[in-house]
Amino acid sequence: MNSITSGYGPARAAMTYDQLVAFLAVAGEGSFSAASARLHKSQPAVSKLVRNLEGELGVELFDRREYRATLTDAGRLFHERAAAVVESTEALRSFGMRLSGKVEPIVRLAVDAVTPLGPIMATFRGVQARYPLVRIELGTERLAGAADALREQRADLAVATRLGIDASEVEIAPFCDVRVFPVARFDHPVATCGTPIPPALLRAHAQIVLRDSATGSASPSLNVLEGGLRWTVTDVAAKREVILAGMGWGGLPEHVAADALAAGALVRLQVPEFEAGVMELFVMRRRDRPRGVVAQALWEALRSGGRGAGAPAPAGEPRRRRKRG
Repeated sequence: MNSITSGYGPARAAMTYDQLVAFLAVAGEGSFSAASARLHKSQPAVSKLVRNLEGELGVELFDRREYRATLTDAGRLFHERAAAVVESTEALRSFGMRLSGKVEPIVRLAVDAVTPLGPIMATFRGVQARYPLVRIELGTERLAGAADALREQRADLAVATRLGIDASEVEIAPFCDVRVFPVARFDHPVATCGTPIPPALLRAHAQIVLRDSATGSASPSLNVLEGGLRWTVTDVAAKREVILAGMGWGGLPEHVAADALAAGALVRLQVPEFEAGVMELFVMRRRDRPRGVVAQALWEALRSGGRGAGAPAPAGEPRRRRKRG
């Protein structure tokens, strides 16, 4: 274990980095079992790390009388400092990796299904030119799936909305805005009935929705009509094809629907219950993980180059609240 010591004096057990990580995981997850799954350690091992930390500090950090592991007053104060120490340690480790010139063999990026891939590919080309032997893995996630990918360390970086993201655990930078609105094939009953579309008619025809790729607790349903017929798909391309086939209606990102709208194959719908608007996408990474040379280069490229993707917010204007289509 990495020891964190300060001052001089009699030899004693030193507070360790692993203890701080375990403490932060329990505080973040609210239970020792969830923290053990997140850290890929046994529950007894996590409990021992936290107990040892409390013993060395001489203070109880958690109130264990409740079902959830709740921070004590001392625990809340300690949490602020511990998070800063872990973040600084990981930043120092990342800096050391860059100094050594060590290049990681694989870098994984998870993107929300609505993300425009043009700027992602441009970024990949630039990084590949600098590090031609590195394998880059691109995974598509839906709804809270990107948060899961970061949490479970299946991704080094993610481009997604804030859904399911704990801002205290990740570093976030704006990437792009994506407009989403409901559409249907030009001859579909909901497209030919005029406006306003009767709510009963909308519910009588299948709404095509994306299935959440997150595991664990279910994410909130966004822009899904309650009580209506629905079909689920696992990617935006399939959703577009199902709608184009006239088998249902649903929300599509503007960049996905643009050509079919221009050709008249799809028409935009006016659905009051559908919160059509702008989704804000962000590039994000965990604060508590070391960053290799390539992951750092990818982060910098996405953070600086993503603004041209999708529909950027005009300079000087406030960014609109993100919506999910």
